Amino acid sequence: MTLEILICTFNDGIKRAAQVPFEPTHNISYLVSWQQGEGYEPCQLPDELKRDDVKVIQVKGRGLSVNRNHALENATGDICLIADDDITYLPNHVVHVVEYFESRPTLDVASFKYASHANPKSYPSYSFDLRQKVKGYHLSSIEIAFRRTSVQGKLRFNELFGINAPVLGAGEESVFALDAVNMGLNWFFFPYVIARHEHPTTSVRDGDASAYLMSNGAYIYLAYKDGTALPRCVLFAWRTSHNPIKFFKALKAVFKGYAYIKEHASV
Repeated sequence: MTLEILICTFNDGIKRAAQVPFEPTHNISYLVSWQQGEGYEPCQLPDELKRDDVKVIQVKGRGLSVNRNHALENATGDICLIADDDITYLPNHVVHVVEYFESRPTLDVASFKYASHANPKSYPSYSFDLRQKVKGYHLSSIEIAFRRTSVQGKLRFNELFGINAPVLGAGEESVFALDAVNMGLNWFFFPYVIARHEHPTTSVRDGDASAYLMSNGAYIYLAYKDGTALPRCVLFAWRTSHNPIKFFKALKAVFKGYAYIKEHASV
């Protein structure tokens, strides 16, 4: 089985992406999806990416989910691992990602852990099926690996969500997981560290509280529109409101996202 690491980068982020690949390793390759915004003059491709095990593809436009879908469509590895341009992978750990799939023939998608001293993230200490609602577990895109034949051509990132989306600047990984589970894909979390991430996540670095709240309102609509979505929006706004974001301001942003996705979800 081969592992392909799908690195998404935007404009001059290609310079950071050049630092992601580690020493050439048997059955591990890299696909770099280099998204270029309108008016961007491409810089020179870094020499570090001019390797036989690295393929760079280009896509015009904006939107992290658009970029991830471009990478997904062009992937060729048996197992694919989603990456950003500021991740440091642990080679001795990454090689074991394939083993999780080899030993579990029915596993379609898996999520793992990353370590960070600057931005520590807590995880459950046990494995679980993502169909379970585990309190305190928050998924990040850079933790996701999948069997390509289970996902390619069947599951995509919702391009209404994510950094540089028109309105909803976060939440693409949560919607991806929701869609995967609704499709019946077999997805497990494993408490195994595969990478280090010492920078703020993109949504924190480039986003804001309003975008986060709107994205969560939109997610709540998609996940619970058959019953409890509205009270869940109110509860979420209450739990996340704090200085300087007061409850009614938070609630307004949550319902703005709720209304937006309700109007555009079928588009």
